Amino acid sequence: MAFVEVPHPMAMISLQEIRTKADQSFPEVFKMATEWKPLETEKPEREKPPYPAERIKFKGTYAALNQMFYEKGWSLGLPIIPPTPEAVATMLKGTPHRPEEVVWVVPPRMGQLTVERVAALGVMSGCKPEHMPLLLAMVRALSHPDYDWRGSTTTTAPTAPVVIINGPILDELGIAYSTGVLGGQQPVNIALGYFMNLVGDIVGGAVPPDLDKSTLGSRGDLVALVLGENEKANPWKQSYAEEHGFRPTDNVVTVFSAYPGTNNTDHFSVKGEDLLNTMSLGVAAVACGFTACLTQYDKPSTFGNEVKYVFLFLGPEHADTISRSFPTKRSVQEYLVKNAVAPYKSYAPGLCNPPKEFGPYTADTLIPRFTQPESIHIIVTGGPGKQSQIWPTFPTCQRPISVLVEG
Repeated sequence: MAFVEVPHPMAMISLQEIRTKADQSFPEVFKMATEWKPLETEKPEREKPPYPAERIKFKGTYAALNQMFYEKGWSLGLPIIPPTPEAVATMLKGTPHRPEEVVWVVPPRMGQLTVERVAALGVMSGCKPEHMPLLLAMVRALSHPDYDWRGSTTTTAPTAPVVIINGPILDELGIAYSTGVLGGQQPVNIALGYFMNLVGDIVGGAVPPDLDKSTLGSRGDLVALVLGENEKANPWKQSYAEEHGFRPTDNVVTVFSAYPGTNNTDHFSVKGEDLLNTMSLGVAAVACGFTACLTQYDKPSTFGNEVKYVFLFLGPEHADTISRSFPTKRSVQEYLVKNAVAPYKSYAPGLCNPPKEFGPYTADTLIPRFTQPESIHIIVTGGPGKQSQIWPTFPTCQRPISVLVEG
C-alpha cells in the first residue's frame, strides 16, 4: 500500500492553510496513484487461516517469556499468563461455541477473532473458563457498528472502552460493583479489561509500530474500564439493564467508548437540587472544546451534534441524596438537561448553532448542552463516600450497546 504524508497539523488552522497543504501534496498523490507498484518484499504472504492458532515452543524463564511476547507485539507490556494449549483447552470448556468460529473481524487490521483466540487472550489476561460467556458477550457488543470500534481506537483522543455489567453474574463471578469499583484490587474486573485491549491491539492491530499516537493517552488504553452496577444500592430500584428492556434475572453487558471521566466531589449539598446543580456544571463541560450545544440523542453524531450523551456514575450516597428530591431517574435526566448550560462563547467555533426558534443570543447567553433526557445515562456504582463521576462519550459511538450474556 502506498502512503502520502501530509504535514501535521490539519486542525486549528485556516481553510486557506488546509488548501495549501492539499495543493502541495497533490502531485505526490497523483504520482502514487499512477506509478506506484509494490516491491516484492511488500507483497503480502498468503494469509494464514485463523484456526488453528500457530503453536510455538519456548524454553526460558517466565520473565523471558513475557519479554518475548511484548517484543513480538503479542502483549501490551503487562505480565501475561502463558496461553499453553492445555490452558486454552480448559478455557474453551467454558463455552459451547466451536473454537474455529470467527466472532469478530476486528478493525483496523481486520484480524479474525476466533473463539479459540478469545480463549487464548482470556488465559493471558487472567480470566477463567466461567468467564467465557461474558468475554463473548463483550466481543459481540464491541463489534456492533454503532460502537465504531475503528474510530474510537484510531484517534488522537484518550478514549477507551467502558463496560457496565448487570445481573446475577456480578456476584456469581465476583465482579466488583461497590467500594473502589474502578480501582485496583479488583482482579476479575481488571482481567476482563485487559482482555478487551488485548483483543483490540493484538488481533485488531489498534496499536502503532512504536508509540501510542494519542496526544496524551489513557491508562484505559491498557486496561479497559469494567464495572458492575451496584443494584442493591440503587434507590430507584430499576437497574440500567432493566431500563433498557432486560429482566432482573438477565445478565447484561453494556459498552460505550469514553473520554476520561471527571469527578464530582460534593460533601456540602443536602438537597438533591443543589447536588444536581453542581453536577450540571460538570455535565455541561465534559469533553470541552469538542461538544456541541443543543445536541439530539436520536440524531446521528455530526460536526454540529458532537458528544451527544454522557454517563453519570453516581456513588450510592449521592444517589440517595438525589432520590429524595427526584423520585425517578427520568426526573433527574430532565433536570440536568434543563440546567446543564454553558455560555455561547464557551463552545468551540462552529459547534454551537442555535436554530432560529431559539431566539436571539449573545456571547454570554446560556445555551443547553442537550435537548433530550435520553442524553443522560445514569448508573449507581461504588461504595460509601460523597463521590460521583461524569463520563463523556466518543462522538462516533452513536449509542451504548447492551447485549445479553448467553450461557
